[in-house]
Amino acid sequence: MNLVFQELESNPKLKNRVKIIGIGAGNSDFEVNFFQKSYNIKFPLFSDGDFVLHQTLGEVRTPYFIGVRIYPDRTHRVFYSNLGGTGGDANRFLERILTDADLSPETNSGKP
Repeated sequence: MNLVFQELESNPKLKNRVKIIGIGAGNSDFEVNFFQKSYNIKFPLFSDGDFVLHQTLGEVRTPYFIGVRIYPDRTHRVFYSNLGGTGGDANRFLERILTDADLSPETNSGKP
Protein backbone atom coordinates (compact mmCIF):
# COMPACT_ATOMS: atom_id res chain seq x y z
CA MET A 1 0.00 0.00 0.00
CA ASN A 2 3.00 2.28 0.40
CA LEU A 3 3.56 2.04 -3.38
CA VAL A 4 -0.12 2.74 -4.11
CA PHE A 5 0.00 5.73 -1.77
CA GLN A 6 3.18 7.04 -3.44
CA GLU A 7 1.55 6.74 -6.88
CA LEU A 8 -1.50 8.69 -5.69
CA GLU A 9 0.56 11.38 -4.00
CA SER A 10 2.78 11.86 -7.06
CA ASN A 11 -0.18 12.41 -9.39
CA PRO A 12 -1.57 15.93 -8.86
CA LYS A 13 -4.88 14.96 -10.46
CA LEU A 14 -5.44 12.11 -8.00
CA LYS A 15 -3.66 13.35 -4.88
CA ASN A 16 -6.67 15.16 -3.44
CA ARG A 17 -9.29 12.80 -4.88
CA VAL A 18 -8.26 9.38 -3.53
CA LYS A 19 -7.42 8.77 0.10
CA ILE A 20 -6.04 5.73 1.88
CA ILE A 21 -6.44 4.95 5.56
CA GLY A 22 -5.60 1.84 7.53
CA ILE A 23 -7.45 0.43 10.51
CA GLY A 24 -5.61 -1.75 13.02
CA ALA A 25 -8.34 -4.21 14.02
CA GLY A 26 -7.61 -5.27 17.59
CA ASN A 27 -4.50 -3.11 17.75
CA SER A 28 -3.68 -0.47 20.36
CA ASP A 29 -2.34 3.00 19.54
CA PHE A 30 1.12 1.76 20.53
CA GLU A 31 0.92 -1.21 18.14
CA VAL A 32 -0.38 0.92 15.26
CA ASN A 33 2.33 3.55 15.81
CA PHE A 34 5.01 0.87 15.97
CA PHE A 35 3.74 -0.69 12.73
CA GLN A 36 3.55 2.70 11.03
CA LYS A 37 7.13 3.57 12.01
CA SER A 38 8.51 0.09 11.24
CA TYR A 39 7.12 0.08 7.70
CA ASN A 40 7.45 3.83 7.04
CA ILE A 41 3.74 4.20 6.31
CA LYS A 42 2.80 7.76 5.31
CA PHE A 43 -0.98 7.36 5.10
CA PRO A 44 -3.09 7.63 8.26
CA LEU A 45 -3.53 4.55 10.45
CA PHE A 46 -6.13 4.24 13.20
CA SER A 47 -6.21 1.84 16.11
CA ASP A 48 -9.34 -0.23 16.76
CA GLY A 49 -8.34 -2.00 19.96
CA ASP A 50 -11.93 -2.71 20.97
CA PHE A 51 -12.90 -3.96 17.48
CA VAL A 52 -15.65 -1.31 17.19
CA LEU A 53 -14.88 -0.45 13.55
CA HIS A 54 -14.12 -4.07 12.80
CA GLN A 55 -17.56 -5.13 14.07
CA THR A 56 -19.25 -2.27 12.20
CA LEU A 57 -17.67 -3.53 8.98
CA GLY A 58 -18.99 -7.05 9.56
CA GLU A 59 -16.01 -8.60 11.36
CA VAL A 60 -14.21 -9.32 8.11
CA ARG A 61 -10.80 -10.96 8.14
CA THR A 62 -7.78 -8.82 7.39
CA PRO A 63 -6.41 -7.43 5.22
CA TYR A 64 -9.68 -6.18 3.79
CA PHE A 65 -10.11 -3.36 1.30
CA ILE A 66 -13.17 -1.16 0.90
CA GLY A 67 -13.41 1.57 -1.73
CA VAL A 68 -16.07 4.24 -1.28
CA ARG A 69 -16.83 6.92 -3.88
CA ILE A 70 -18.22 10.13 -2.40
CA TYR A 71 -20.03 12.39 -4.85
CA PRO A 72 -20.34 16.20 -4.74
CA ASP A 73 -23.89 15.92 -3.36
CA ARG A 74 -22.40 13.82 -0.47
CA THR A 75 -24.08 10.60 -1.62
CA HIS A 76 -21.77 7.63 -1.84
CA ARG A 77 -21.40 4.11 -3.17
CA VAL A 78 -19.14 1.22 -2.26
CA PHE A 79 -17.33 0.36 -5.47
CA TYR A 80 -14.82 -2.14 -4.12
CA SER A 81 -14.92 -4.69 -1.32
CA ASN A 82 -12.36 -7.47 -1.20
CA LEU A 83 -10.59 -9.73 1.29
CA GLY A 84 -6.87 -10.16 0.74
CA GLY A 85 -3.89 -8.14 -0.34
CA THR A 86 -3.13 -6.15 -3.44
CA GLY A 87 -2.11 -9.25 -5.39
CA GLY A 88 1.54 -8.17 -5.27
CA ASP A 89 1.23 -5.60 -8.05
CA ALA A 90 0.62 -2.09 -6.69
CA ASN A 91 0.10 -0.53 -10.13
CA ARG A 92 -2.46 -3.12 -11.20
CA PHE A 93 -4.29 -2.75 -7.86
CA LEU A 94 -4.38 1.05 -8.27
CA GLU A 95 -5.61 0.75 -11.86
CA ARG A 96 -8.44 -1.52 -10.71
CA ILE A 97 -9.43 0.87 -7.92
CA LEU A 98 -9.45 3.87 -10.28
CA THR A 99 -11.43 1.97 -12.91
CA ASP A 100 -13.98 0.68 -10.41
CA ALA A 101 -14.36 4.19 -8.94
CA ASP A 102 -14.84 5.68 -12.43
CA LEU A 103 -11.74 7.83 -11.99
CA SER A 104 -8.95 8.32 -14.47
CA PRO A 105 -5.38 9.15 -13.48
CA GLU A 106 -4.99 11.29 -16.62
CA THR A 107 -7.97 13.57 -16.07
CA ASN A 108 -9.40 15.45 -13.15
CA SER A 109 -12.94 14.39 -13.87
CA GLY A 110 -14.73 11.19 -13.12
CA LYS A 111 -18.29 10.20 -13.82
CA PRO A 112 -20.70 11.63 -11.26
